[in-house]
Amino acid sequence: MDAETELLVTLLTQATADGNSGRLPTERELGARLGVSRGTLRERLATLEAMGMVRRRQGSGTYLEAPDPAFARLYFNLAVRFGQISTAELERAREMLETAVVRSAAERANAQDVGRLRAQIDEMYAASSADDVERGDSADYEFHRLLYRIADSPVLDLLTDGLSAALRGLLHDRRRSAWEAEDLKAGGTPRRRVTDAVHEEIADAIAANDPEAATLAVKRHYEVWRQITGKTSD
Repeated sequence: MDAETELLVTLLTQATADGNSGRLPTERELGARLGVSRGTLRERLATLEAMGMVRRRQGSGTYLEAPDPAFARLYFNLAVRFGQISTAELERAREMLETAVVRSAAERANAQDVGRLRAQIDEMYAASSADDVERGDSADYEFHRLLYRIADSPVLDLLTDGLSAALRGLLHDRRRSAWEAEDLKAGGTPRRRVTDAVHEEIADAIAANDPEAATLAVKRHYEVWRQITGKTSD
């Protein structure tokens, strides 16, 4: 366990025991309890503050904060921008996650959930008809984000919130590639884009509460994109 994680665990334990709504003891008290100098403690608290785990309030003290995906978003954005995570690696991770998520979504979904999914598919069709790329991007992103919400996993919610900006950029590039390939093949804007239609199979499987069919539908969703664009996720 690294120093910051160890400190965070100690702070969480102490705050829970004291029942003080997240307000931490003074730096002098914390340093004495943890057996570290105030200088070392301040460095570790500064790291936790940068991560959004604690907040210092002038004249009031230091408080524990609920985890915020903002730090994760910043990390993943920088990691992609500076080449620590490639687009192919991000795409592969997305496909692996959704293959698992859709099973849980199919088991948990109700009629209202299915209605929201179908509304986003309708929005994709409308965006394609209007040749509105941004509108199509938003509907596509929201459809996939809904799958995670229906699956109802706080851990996955935090992860996807952290990845949100990077995934939006990835999805925009994917849709643009598919649109261009479909337009080229049709000699113009097709009446109905396969890029949009593949989402119907996912919604149908979830409506039937069929995890196996939902898994196959998501896999087909990715495979169809590869067939349309001639690209791979490798």
